Order: sequence, then C-alpha cells, then structure tokens
Amino acid sequence: MRNMFKPLFLLSALLVVALTVGIACGDDDDDDDDTGTPTDAPTETDDATETPGEVLTDFGVSDTEIKLGQSIALSGPAASYGTAIVPTIEAYFAYVNDELGGVCGRDIVHVAEDDKYSPADAREVAQKLVDQDEIAAFIGNLGTAANVGSAGYINDPNGDGDTSDGVPDLFIATGINSFADASALPWTVLFNPDYTSEGTILANFMNDNNPGETVATLYQNDDFGKAGRDAFIAAIEADVVAEETYESTATEITSQLANLRNADPDILYLYSIPQFTAKVYAYMAQNDWAPQVVMSYVNSASTLASLVGGDDGAAAGFPLIAGAISNNYILDPIADADDAAIVEHTRIMETYGGPSVGTLTVYAQAIAETAVETLEIACDSGDMTRAGIMAAAESITDFHPSIMLEGINLTISDTDHAAIQSLIPIEIQADGVLKPLVDEPIEAGG
Repeated sequence: MRNMFKPLFLLSALLVVALTVGIACGDDDDDDDDTGTPTDAPTETDDATETPGEVLTDFGVSDTEIKLGQSIALSGPAASYGTAIVPTIEAYFAYVNDELGGVCGRDIVHVAEDDKYSPADAREVAQKLVDQDEIAAFIGNLGTAANVGSAGYINDPNGDGDTSDGVPDLFIATGINSFADASALPWTVLFNPDYTSEGTILANFMNDNNPGETVATLYQNDDFGKAGRDAFIAAIEADVVAEETYESTATEITSQLANLRNADPDILYLYSIPQFTAKVYAYMAQNDWAPQVVMSYVNSASTLASLVGGDDGAAAGFPLIAGAISNNYILDPIADADDAAIVEHTRIMETYGGPSVGTLTVYAQAIAETAVETLEIACDSGDMTRAGIMAAAESITDFHPSIMLEGINLTISDTDHAAIQSLIPIEIQADGVLKPLVDEPIEAGG
C-alpha cells in the first residue's frame, strides 16, 4: 500500500473561513478574580488572576471550574452527530470530575449550543459562548459548514484583523485541510483526518484492489463533499461514468440516484453524511441495485446502521451496509468490545448517563480525552488563560487517546494544527465489525 502525502488543500472564496463581525471578549466569570487581557505569552507581570491552584487565568476558569463550549448540530440534517457526541463528552467529563478530581482541582463544565449545521447559526452560537458564557475554549465544533461560519469570528472576535484576542478553537470535527493552517487560523486545531487525504487513500486502495472497474460518485455540494470528491477523482484510475451532487438541505435525492443507477457503475463513491447515505441504501434496496459502496469515515458505522435499520435498529442495519469500504482510526466498539479501553468507555457511559456505545461515542471520547490532556498540560505549565490553553494544545506530542487504534497518535505544533494524520481502510461486516484491510495505518498527512 502506497504512502499518502497531504496535499495543500485551500478553500476558494471561503479560504480559512475569514468571516467577520466580532465582539469584544467579556470579563472573567469569577467576580472575585481580577481579570486581564489574554496575551500570547503571559508572564508574572501580566494582569491575570493568580488562583488558589497557582495558575494564571483569564476567561472561563474560576477557582472551582473550567468552562468549555461547543457549537454542534442538535437539530437539522446533522443532528445524529450532536445527539450522540454531546452526551458522550458530558459523561466523560462527569467521570473526570467525579473519579479523577477534575483538572487542576476544578470541575470541567461543558456548554453545548445547537447550530443546526448552519453557518449563520454557528456564528451566532460562537458569539454567545464567547460573549455571554465567557468560555475558556471551544472543543469539537462540528461540521464543515458550521465551522466555515464560526472559525473566522473565533480567531478574531473583535473583527479588527488582530488575532491576539482569539479563543482556542480546539479539535474541530471536520476534515477540511485549510482549517489546520496555523498561520491563517492561529486558534483553530483540526481533529479529523483531512478529507483530501481520505479521498486519495480510498482511490488508491480501489486502484490496487479493484482495477478496471467503473465509478460513479455522489457528493455533498459544499466544501466537505468537494474536498473528498476532488481528491478521489484526481487519484482514481477507473473510468468515471456519472457524478451527482446534493444540497445539505435537500429532502430527497431520488433523481440523482436514478441517474447514477442508469450509468451502471461497478463502484459507487459516496462523500455524503449519514442521513443521505441512508437514503442511498434505501434506494438501492428498493431498486435491486448493489454496486460496491466506498464512503467517507464521516459515515459512522453504528450511526449509519441505525438509520438504515430504522425501527429495528443497528442490528438490522449492519447486514444491509455490509461490504461497504470506508476508513477508521478509532477502536471498533463491536470487534474490540473486550478491549480494556472499550470496557472502560462502556462503564463510563453507563455510569454517567452517556448514550449507547457506538462509533460516535468512541470518537467523542477521543475528543474529550484530548481536551483533558490539553488542560492538564496548561495546568502543569501554570497558565490556564486562553493563550496558555492554546499553547498547551500546540505542545501535544505523540498523545494516544485510549480508544484510538494502535499506531494512531496525535501531534500538534504551532505550525501544524492537524491532530489526526493517519487512517486505516476498513470493510463493514454484517455483524458490525469493522474489518481492517491493511496491516498498519496509512498517513493522511506528511
């Protein structure tokens, strides 16, 4: 299997989401603390609060708590993500607070707001979390469209072109490579492997294992879909016999699927989110159509199986999506059910009110673990200001969240804000197992 090298993918008009119109950051949420202006390198003379834990603070960190915010879809077309991810993160933080004593002697407080997967709503949510809730940092803001709407503001809340007063925008849940451009978005860190590299990995895998077959594509008509589609088409050696797009606000995609079926491809490449991928499977079942499906890792296997299975749930859905090829970087909650990390993950979810364990809950805990690691580094350095938290994130080196696959570690620097840079192609099995198709991770960056 060949190695992949991350192409420098730049958005066009939406390059690095320089959306504007900002507001000034609020004051410290602890009335007993003297607040100061966050700086990139606080010193003993900075006007920031010395807490009883002997750490510098400014926003979102009091003597008793650390307040983190999240902009995520809890309604709308991507709601299946938020309704699994948010309660997972909150359950994990409850475990950290209850069993580990929090971080730096403080409980982690998680404030999630519904952005409906909408750029405009995400911008409003981000402003609310910064201005009213005065969070210390964002974690796990989800979706390409939503992050396009909010990242520019988060990096420059005052809208004056001076990013020194930004807010840590950590471990965002998208794979658009330009979000990892530290020079343009100094406060944003990309968590997911980038979509450009994923498209290349999937195309090269099909070149090696399914040579000479024809391909049709369906992709979401936005930066997410185009990134994955463009990379796949650039690398695939097969004949592309049809391509169709859909809007994220669409209610049905029957005509597009009819056109693709009429082209009779051997391989159907889907760069779509689960709600639309489920529509594809429903159409295929109704029309006796069974091409080889290849799809993005954003289609969490358990989420997709639940959608396809309908009232009968994931157990009924897995046989219907069996054989699909995708990518993975986290432990499989079914195949790895006896792994100590999944056993502990299950215990935490059951003990602290989390959702049923699935691929999205494993993913969400990986974000939460990385957030805790960042806060612990900031605490150890004595600086839990926003700037100190950002510096802590940029110092993460070879960190391995407990529920990631072996060989997939996180390294972030002040020049490279891409956290996960490896993927493993997998095939979904009828029992829900994600069968690895290669022996070791393939680089999704370089």
